[in-house]
Amino acid sequence: MTQHEKDLERIRNFRLMNDDFMTRVFDQDNEAIQFVLRIIMDKDDLIVSSVKTEYEIHNLCGKSARLDVFAGDSTGRLFNIEIQRADKGAGRRRARFNSSLIDSNELRRGVDDDYLPEVYVIFITKNDVLRKGLPIYHIERMIVEVNEPFDDDEHNHLCERPE
Repeated sequence: MTQHEKDLERIRNFRLMNDDFMTRVFDQDNEAIQFVLRIIMDKDDLIVSSVKTEYEIHNLCGKSARLDVFAGDSTGRLFNIEIQRADKGAGRRRARFNSSLIDSNELRRGVDDDYLPEVYVIFITKNDVLRKGLPIYHIERMIVEVNEPFDDDEHNHLCERPE
């Protein structure tokens, strides 16, 4: 097989579920991420203002994280999109961890915590890791006793994206 044929075969196997390919496709491409977020969020008026891929958030007191995609919109909302091929990496605690790192890095010293931005952590997975048979899950914190949203502006979404 020639090098050209090998290259063509490699290109045929590219999928957005591949970290390296996804990083190149979405890096600083507001329109591409905007398209994805408009579908997931079901908001046709969402305007993405910034996109960074492989964005590192450092934690001086513990574990740091590398976010697949970190984006912001025109209203100040922040979005972390994680592409996850393996079920193991799409755990509930990982979404919580990513959200907490975003919060701690966005709120500057001396600023009131009322100014924390609205944060969405979105996992796009190969499989239905919750195994409920749905293509997308919108996960919100609730006040159980009165069955009302807690409204702390922390949101999680899980989307199945089979190859």
